[in-house]
Amino acid sequence: MPDHTGRDLKDNEAAALPPLGLSRFPGALVPIDSPIVFSHFVADVAKQVTADPGEELCLITDASTARIVYELDRCRALAARTITMGDVPSRWSRAADVQSHQEDPARQPGDVALVLFSTTVSVALVGRRTGDGAASQFQGGWTADRKSVDAIAHVLLPGLDLSEILAAPSPDAFVRWIPQVTRLMTVFTRLVSAHQTSASVGRDELFSVLDILKAIASRRRTHDVLYVFVEQVAHVIQMDRCSVVRIWGRDDQGQVVASHDDAKVRDLLIDLDKYPELRWSMDHFEKVVINDAQADPLTRGCPGLKESGISSLLVVPIVLLDANIGSLFLRGARRNDPFTAREVGFCEIVAEAASNALERAHLLERLQNANERLERLAVTDELTGLHNHRYFRERYAEEFDRARRYALPLSCIMFDIDNFKKINDQHGHLQGDAILREIAARTLRTTRRSDIVARYGGEEFIIIMPQTGSEGARTQAERVRESVEAGVYEGLPKDAKVTVSVGVAELLYQEMLDGEALIRAADSALYEAKRTGKNRVVVSTANGEQS
Repeated sequence: MPDHTGRDLKDNEAAALPPLGLSRFPGALVPIDSPIVFSHFVADVAKQVTADPGEELCLITDASTARIVYELDRCRALAARTITMGDVPSRWSRAADVQSHQEDPARQPGDVALVLFSTTVSVALVGRRTGDGAASQFQGGWTADRKSVDAIAHVLLPGLDLSEILAAPSPDAFVRWIPQVTRLMTVFTRLVSAHQTSASVGRDELFSVLDILKAIASRRRTHDVLYVFVEQVAHVIQMDRCSVVRIWGRDDQGQVVASHDDAKVRDLLIDLDKYPELRWSMDHFEKVVINDAQADPLTRGCPGLKESGISSLLVVPIVLLDANIGSLFLRGARRNDPFTAREVGFCEIVAEAASNALERAHLLERLQNANERLERLAVTDELTGLHNHRYFRERYAEEFDRARRYALPLSCIMFDIDNFKKINDQHGHLQGDAILREIAARTLRTTRRSDIVARYGGEEFIIIMPQTGSEGARTQAERVRESVEAGVYEGLPKDAKVTVSVGVAELLYQEMLDGEALIRAADSALYEAKRTGKNRVVVSTANGEQS
């Protein structure tokens, strides 16, 4: 029996249930004639029940369904009791609430089932596959009628006293269960429709679907997935316009996040009053097919449609109500030919595929952004936003080696804030932190992108200037000093001045054989600037003197 991934289950893996006796429930079971629809509907039922399980939830299923449909894990976690026919899945084997039912030799390979029962919930799905290969057939059905569900449970678990297992309905069970049943009917109808559409798609369309899947599977960013998606769909279906539109909840505006005729389109705002077909699809969670835009009540009189010559419109939901990316819709438009049923089915199939690719791409983007943030935190000083000491050391070692290897000029600037302890003592450390941040910002505005600016420690800063001699470094140091002195620092008295003392040194290849020598020279020049009056720039000379 194949699972929903297409993998063939061996006989000893398949569930063995007693004869299901579908004829015992005439008119009570909604028929299911496809194992693919069955397994997908089991997953949807599990999601639906998880949202509102009621009390004393009981889960009864066969071993193969429990292994294949991972959405049942959440139901199992919420259930008061779980019973599997056949072996308990390994991932459930440690759960105290799970028991295995191995009795009754009348079970047959290929039988599958799911029963969920609580004070409000009552739903059962049963099915049997007979034959092999192309000759195989599947017969099954489902019901949400409480009496029928109870009867199916007794068929599945002969010999067990179910009075202690199946919960009695609550007084409001009917009221609470009807809305869920309605939603399940809607989901089931969609699954059957999608399965029938998929079966009717021709050989050429299937190759086109595969081509689109290959194209979008290789993309890692959300926008890239969307652009390739609309580009490929527009090519296959031959649309005049093809785009993906994002809508957040009940917003009056949408965003065109990808358009087949312009790869640069991102988050282009549109007024939804001009696109009623999008609003209708959003409100009803359904596709929209309009083949006479001028006559259709939904779009008749819509501004701009007549002028554009658009006669046919198609809207297919891709992702609905995702908290991270909103709701996404494929929108296609044509000037002449209407959309055929096969074209609409094709778009539904590739939209479903695109939703999976988008989910993966969005997850990868989140992981990538998180990694980039961690990398930034690892090399950034948290207070000032400058590079931290560790990152400075790594980059400085690279620049020092490069300068010596190719005989390139390299200069170092070190400066610290004059009388910073006094500022902290008089105005507090929070004010001192604010001054450090402001000086860091001013320094970045006066340096080049190629310069490496870092917080060296405390109130001390350092700048490495590749391919720059002492005169260029002196000029840069003066710019930094003047910018700091001219600054207005919030929280300080109007007449208060913040200044820095600056030391400059250039790499001397004969004398400075290691990186520490250049830093020591800049530090000595900084000390000399402090000693001789502060708020000045001192440059270390070739003989170790300062100027």
